[in-house]
Amino acid sequence: MPTRPSLRHSLADALRTRVRSGGLSPGDRLPSEPELAQQLGVSRSSLRAAITLLEEEGFLSRRHGSGTYVTHRPVLRNDLGRNFGVTSLITSMGLEPGVEEASFGEEEALPEVAAALGVERVSALHRVRTANGERVVVASDWCRPDQLSADELGAVADGSVYAALAARGLAVHHGVAQLVPDTADARIAALLHVPRGALLLTILQVDETAAGQAVLVSREHHLADAFDISVYRRGPGGGDSTA
Repeated sequence: MPTRPSLRHSLADALRTRVRSGGLSPGDRLPSEPELAQQLGVSRSSLRAAITLLEEEGFLSRRHGSGTYVTHRPVLRNDLGRNFGVTSLITSMGLEPGVEEASFGEEEALPEVAAALGVERVSALHRVRTANGERVVVASDWCRPDQLSADELGAVADGSVYAALAARGLAVHHGVAQLVPDTADARIAALLHVPRGALLLTILQVDETAAGQAVLVSREHHLADAFDISVYRRGPGGGDSTA
């Protein structure tokens, strides 16, 4: 027998629906807690618990002495210890993934891409990834043409390159990523609809099969204020007491 959602989750769902439907727009301030609780017919403690849930999801932001505001976009919680694509990340947050300004073709490989894949020309897919219509990532993916042609890569512009590789018997086992704090140049700023100089996290990643064969190189410019990044760190395991 299915369990009923708690009151705070029901309230959070109602407020989340108002945000997503446009009833509350980015930058809007919520009514005061007493006023909103009266509107919804609930206690202030229940309302406060629901607002806390939406804060954790990134839908709302409390400003001390000012009030609670609808954020520009939901925060996407990205655990960098897990290797999954942008589509899965966005879907995991209950948001609708999308793609804009996709282009594909065969092109000369950048030096770092050529070094990883061992070829001078690559199949390339460039696209802007969206979450509920908000532009959050500018992504480029490169593969060997003999593993995925440019047309095959373009055919999955709305989906997962990982799935396309797996269908060719090239399932990705792990990825090695370089993380670089960055700012948006004129091109990236135009693609993400943000001011030039906006903060980014740029991730350059090489994905390999279980046999250690590099099959995909990707570069993603993540809009910094759209993501909450976490990393699982092991150790020190007993011997190292230095801070």
